[in-house]
Amino acid sequence: MWEFIRDHPLHPRIVRRLQDTGFYRIIEIGRLQFDWVLITAMIERWQPETHTFYVPIREATITLEDVEVLFGLSVDGLHIAYMHALRDYRGLHYLHMLQRIAGFQPADETALSEASRLQLTPVRQHLEAMDAEITDDSPPEVIDRHTRLLLLLMFGGILFPNTSENLVILRFLHHLERLDDLPGYS
Repeated sequence: MWEFIRDHPLHPRIVRRLQDTGFYRIIEIGRLQFDWVLITAMIERWQPETHTFYVPIREATITLEDVEVLFGLSVDGLHIAYMHALRDYRGLHYLHMLQRIAGFQPADETALSEASRLQLTPVRQHLEAMDAEITDDSPPEVIDRHTRLLLLLMFGGILFPNTSENLVILRFLHHLERLDDLPGYS
């Protein structure tokens, strides 16, 4: 995601749409540099029995409110739930949903991993081709499609990464259908 944004600055209409969804703050923060010494020190102070860090002045823990302050993501609102109707969805179902809401379906079905994960490389390649077409006159549907694909990159590469950093869980797709509802989720 970070390389894509570096190489393809976001059009102001995309920025506004991401701001409307509540996720632009993640882009504003940018790539976080890990302080490995601090992380190691905190791991040594972790108390699994109480789920807290024991530091010399007192015990401390990271709360959802801390996440809200740091990242600007709401912790109050509708919870993200896996809809019962989607429990039987498999790869092709998700690909059809992706085509419907984002105007994109990878040419190669091997881009699917397991039943509900998609490789991010084809998404990124499609965004690169689509990026040049975004103008001040682009229809709102095109802006929304581009925004949905950017959010998939964000979910798979930043918020919910896997060890390969190249897969996104497609179970989030139904939440991306109505972008205007995103700020209401926690």
